[in-house]
Amino acid sequence: MGKLPCLCCGCLTIDERGGYDICPVCFWEDDAYLVFENGGIKGVRVDREVSGDDLLDEPSGANHGLTLRQGKENYKKFGACEKDMIPYVRKPKREELK
Repeated sequence: MGKLPCLCCGCLTIDERGGYDICPVCFWEDDAYLVFENGGIKGVRVDREVSGDDLLDEPSGANHGLTLRQGKENYKKFGACEKDMIPYVRKPKREELK
């Protein structure tokens, strides 16, 4: 099976959705509560269900409280989900681009 897209940068770098894989391109950690369902992103929390745009603003414990929306914006600005992760990221390989 091929790689899955990172929810933050979109590159095909994730082995297992929700398996806490760390994307080498943006350094976003793939949280267990962020899952795909019927082609869209859906998240299930212990206390409530979150989906759609609300999920983009849900703080991620695996990503130091950063939201997916913030991670995406940061990736567009400086190439990593947050500034502290810049030393750990790399450019995407050709086969990782959608």
